[in-house]
Amino acid sequence: MQLQNNIEKIILENYVEYQDLFIEFQSNFLTGLYSRYQSVENGNLVLYYVRQTHQDILRQKDYDLNFNINYEKLWKNHLEINPKAISIIKIAEQTLLPKETTRRKILQLIKLKVLDKKNRNIGWLPNKNYKQSYNLFINKEIEDVGRLIIFICKKLNYSISKEELTTEIKEKFSFYWFHYLGAQLEYLRLWRTQINDLELAHIFLQVAYLFTSKAKLENLSYEDLFDDPSVIKKSLVASISATSISDTTKIPRATCVRKLEVLVRLKMISQDKATKGYYIIPRGFSENLISQNVTKNAVKCFSNFFFICTRAMNTKILS
Repeated sequence: MQLQNNIEKIILENYVEYQDLFIEFQSNFLTGLYSRYQSVENGNLVLYYVRQTHQDILRQKDYDLNFNINYEKLWKNHLEINPKAISIIKIAEQTLLPKETTRRKILQLIKLKVLDKKNRNIGWLPNKNYKQSYNLFINKEIEDVGRLIIFICKKLNYSISKEELTTEIKEKFSFYWFHYLGAQLEYLRLWRTQINDLELAHIFLQVAYLFTSKAKLENLSYEDLFDDPSVIKKSLVASISATSISDTTKIPRATCVRKLEVLVRLKMISQDKATKGYYIIPRGFSENLISQNVTKNAVKCFSNFFFICTRAMNTKILS
């Protein structure tokens, strides 16, 4: 518990530096979900089923402590897993999606050949082409997750190289990915609880990243931003166009414009009337409870993931 509290404290004390890494990572992550599954909501459901698969793989160790859960054995282990019956109501409750939306999107994912039925139960049963593409994007994701973990390790004065970390994650892949997907699902739940639209979150991150990329040199803490936003200098404020956001997120420009207007009404961002660009302003930190609630809780759920990682890697890190 002490280590977990230390990790959360480190993130809050180095908030902008951490957020510069985290927001870029999450932006790429959500863009990947949108591109692969046609919407972030579809991607949310895929994460749910993939995590269930990793949980089922991990349970094999209940019967065989030597059961291999590494990355190379993923698809072999996957073949031996039989999806369990999970009701639409339960999935809807856990992802905070409406029941009928959940049903419709699961059918879409079956048509995309990402989900399928086995023994009458729906599970993550992708086709051969998907498996090949998965091997490409998941290696990049492991690398990106590793950057965040190494950031935390450095702040804790733990020494582990990028190569050692990648090897460790791949050796116990289902363990790490089960917990990582849990953090991501909780992160998406946070946004759904606050604004009920994951594409809004995806778009907001683009505006937020522009700010953090400039503010990281100031090494601002969480308290600096949310308790005394006057520390934000005009030089840190920069705007981004709807076109640039569309290019990055792959969301159609017309949709981006519509959702950016929603974010303006929610007072999460503002628009420069001259340039038409969108930006974060100081009062957005002090007055907007959505930003505060999501960011503080996001730190908690990912702190828990980092704690699990550092605890699991303890013998390697401290040796």
